[in-house]
Amino acid sequence: MTKDRDFHLLNGTLVYVPFMSSYKDQYMEAYDDFKVLKLPFRQGDDTSRSFSMHFYLPDEKDGLDKLVEKMASSLGFLDSHIPSQKVKVGEFRIPKFKIEFGFSASRAFNRLGLDEMALYQKSCVEIDEEGAEAIAATPVVGGFGCSFVKRIDFVADHPFLFMIREDKTGTVLFVGQIFDPSNSS
Repeated sequence: MTKDRDFHLLNGTLVYVPFMSSYKDQYMEAYDDFKVLKLPFRQGDDTSRSFSMHFYLPDEKDGLDKLVEKMASSLGFLDSHIPSQKVKVGEFRIPKFKIEFGFSASRAFNRLGLDEMALYQKSCVEIDEEGAEAIAATPVVGGFGCSFVKRIDFVADHPFLFMIREDKTGTVLFVGQIFDPSNSS
């Protein structure tokens, strides 16, 4: 159910980008000035580890800086802001996006006297109609039995933050901010 819609940039302008919609029930929590959406992942056949993608959406269209500051300055913020219950989702939209980041760590090896060694690290996170892909992770949004106590809208039509975490240890594997989904970063 992909449709082009407005995304609000920080400079006050709009870009028209493809948004994906879903009306499935999701793990989500609404706080005073932001919402958190949690989508579970499964990596291959490894059942000993569990991964989730978290979307942090400030209520204010220009509220991402304040949210990031709160995250960075509050001890235990991530662990205390994990949605634990499934809720009925009202309006639900997330823009398609792709982020790639790479760097060469060869210089570090050269300083250690390992001139023949070359290391290049590259990461990619892509959200589209096929699902979410981060390295070899594939999302699995499962149906769990539960009773619904509230209904929350989640419309990511302005800058937001996302991260992929390993659930058992809380280790953050990827983190990124989406300021303009019309440009791959």
